Amino acid sequence: MSTFKSIAVPVTRRLGAAKSRRGAQAPGADRDPVEFHRQPAQSATPHAVHRFQVGQRLTMARGSRDIARSAAICQVVAVLPHETGPLLYRVRSELESFERVVDEVDLAPYR
Repeated sequence: MSTFKSIAVPVTRRLGAAKSRRGAQAPGADRDPVEFHRQPAQSATPHAVHRFQVGQRLTMARGSRDIARSAAICQVVAVLPHETGPLLYRVRSELESFERVVDEVDLAPYR
């Protein structure tokens, strides 16, 4: 069996030399420069709030040329989490046998 030579780098620094160099620095120089100048994060937009709740009956506007959807009364099945873009809802129409995801701007309270 062959023996392997260690490739570890030996530590040759003296602890006393490092301490004496630290004493010569300006006060606060031992802080992380990025942390020293870091500002707290601020939200660019206010927190978006859903206007409708689960179970609420709404009127759904008909779709445009790109969206095949008829105007109908629907019920909110789920409120989808907001990441970016419009607020979204999962709704079930009384005229359809399936659920669909709809923007909040296409929904209005049922009267």
